[in-house]
Amino acid sequence: MNTRDKQKRELLSRAREGDMEAFAELFEEYRFFVFTIACRLAGSHDGEDVVMESFLKAWKALPQFQGRSSLKTWLAHITRNCALDFRRKSERQKSRELPAVNENGESFLEQHPGGVAGNPSEQSVNRETAEIIESAMNRLAEEQRTTVTLREVDGLSYREIAAATDVNVGTVMSRLFYAKRKLRRLLREYYDEG
Repeated sequence: MNTRDKQKRELLSRAREGDMEAFAELFEEYRFFVFTIACRLAGSHDGEDVVMESFLKAWKALPQFQGRSSLKTWLAHITRNCALDFRRKSERQKSRELPAVNENGESFLEQHPGGVAGNPSEQSVNRETAEIIESAMNRLAEEQRTTVTLREVDGLSYREIAAATDVNVGTVMSRLFYAKRKLRRLLREYYDEG
């Protein structure tokens, strides 16, 4: 175990005993990870709210954290649930999909790491591609979209996704298989029309 892992375990131990300073350090360690999941599942407009709700729930549940999964996986699970709650609430209130672009005309994928780079013509092609992919992702079932996001965007393993979504590894694999098949079909339909 490296020094940073030892520090994290010590922080976790102190946080579980009620040390808010230790929890704040853990919060900062995982903030971007949680924010990324929150934005991808609930939308960038609710990202910060989901992060705060996720960490509040994590703080309250920390004494019950048994360590059967990694802290990262446990936080992904909590964040997923909070993001889905926010998304459902938002859909009930506004009955709308996630916007394809923000107020500056940028797609969500451009606003985060891995976004558009290069010359203006490449940016235009990449922007259009990102919007097409985002639109196709919005047409997936919620469980499929979540699974694809956690795997392909956030890089979680099948086991981590299974723990974060309360399903077995076989279900994760099945959801990924069907989601990717549907995405291929949706993208093929788009390009056949174009």
